[in-house]
Amino acid sequence: MCLGIPAQLVAGETGHPDLARVDMGGVTRVINMGLLDDPLGPGDWVLVHMGFALQAMTAAEAQDALGALGAERAAEDRETEDREAADRETAGGIR
Repeated sequence: MCLGIPAQLVAGETGHPDLARVDMGGVTRVINMGLLDDPLGPGDWVLVHMGFALQAMTAAEAQDALGALGAERAAEDRETEDREAADRETAGGIR
């Protein structure tokens, strides 16, 4: 299984026609667009895996994917908090 992350194209010169700047979770990164057939521009969304744009996405698809990633992260955070609370209870009971 691979994880693709939505990213939005932003303006900015990269020095190579296959490269583009994207905003990925508030961080600007340079990705390779060479796998895509159609040209895209600032404001367009792409699904990125390992630094390569795999496909174009609509804004709605990107928001759905970002929401799912956020829900997964929240579930992991809750699981970690529950495990840490159980560890504290266990450590407190040992004398």
